[in-house]
Amino acid sequence: MLKNPLVWVLIVVLGLGVAGYMLSSGALNPDTKLYVAIEGEGKIAVIDTAKNKVLRNIDLSKDHDGGKLAYAPHNVQVAPDGKSVWVTANAGSHMEHSSIVPVAHAHGEAGSGPDEVIVINTKNDRIESRIQIGMGVHLAHVVLTPDSKTAYVTAQKEGVVYKINAESYAIEKKITAPPGSEPHGLRISSDGQSAYIAMLAGKSLGILDLSRAELAQVPLSGQAVQAGVTPDGKYAFASIYDKKTLAVYDIATKKVREIKLPESSKGPIQMYPTPDSQFVYIADQGFYFEQPEGTMVYKIDLKEGKVTAEIKAGRAPHGVVVSKDGKFVYITNLVDGSVSVIDTAQDKEVGTILVGKEPNGVSVWSKTQGGTL
Repeated sequence: MLKNPLVWVLIVVLGLGVAGYMLSSGALNPDTKLYVAIEGEGKIAVIDTAKNKVLRNIDLSKDHDGGKLAYAPHNVQVAPDGKSVWVTANAGSHMEHSSIVPVAHAHGEAGSGPDEVIVINTKNDRIESRIQIGMGVHLAHVVLTPDSKTAYVTAQKEGVVYKINAESYAIEKKITAPPGSEPHGLRISSDGQSAYIAMLAGKSLGILDLSRAELAQVPLSGQAVQAGVTPDGKYAFASIYDKKTLAVYDIATKKVREIKLPESSKGPIQMYPTPDSQFVYIADQGFYFEQPEGTMVYKIDLKEGKVTAEIKAGRAPHGVVVSKDGKFVYITNLVDGSVSVIDTAQDKEVGTILVGKEPNGVSVWSKTQGGTL
């Protein structure tokens, strides 16, 4: 037994140093990771998808006037080159260091500091940059162009889409949406030419020409929450929460059709297409706007225009992402504080990972995306 306390100190210091080196060099990183925005706790959970286990949590709070300022992450997005993760983070209230759980505001309430876009390095899972946007603007979603050089961010309450240089972190442009339209979810086409934006209050699908920074709108039947686009570039879509449908926009013909969800639907939120562009998985959350909470994830066949599978997940399923090989779908469950793992071969939940209070956005990182390890 070692009796000298100095020896114990040296052992601890050396151990921490080795662990830090292994993390920074990628030795503790798996081949595939899942990043989850834990909105209710102000952190990002990093999951090893091979083990379905939380590897680490990234605290988004920062020192503030002798205390702490919490940040609620609403959405998270891995850059296409795999080198960074982008987070829309809304400022909370100042808390003293003695406070156990800082309070973060997620939906447009003005906090004690500006809302930020936070950039995380995927090699060591540490914060690389904090881009200040504005007070109480409610940053909703963030996406990056296929070359990972530009990020676009929706500020729902402000009614603005921000264009950010992903290399210098400078805000290059503010694109103003129509008054009262509330731009929320967005995705970029695989050719990098257009961004498709869900206009929540505007009840429309926004189409942003990225080269011209011009925004057009396609009217929809109700509240559009999240947008998407198939990898083959044929279809864009939006979840219509109050009408409980998926609006599908044919990009070539510019026509819209709506696919009805089952009568038991509570209100769809996020969705994600499969890599082959044949199917869309959509989370039926409910819970918001005085609706009962849902528990289902629906699989939609885009060609047939109908639901082909109803999959039980957790309570209030919200965020959706499909693995790059198309084998798994990951769903964040807002009320349960968990992530459901769905096997696409069976269309069945095969695992559950507890992550924390109110998990929201989710994005997947793969070693094959870039030289980050």
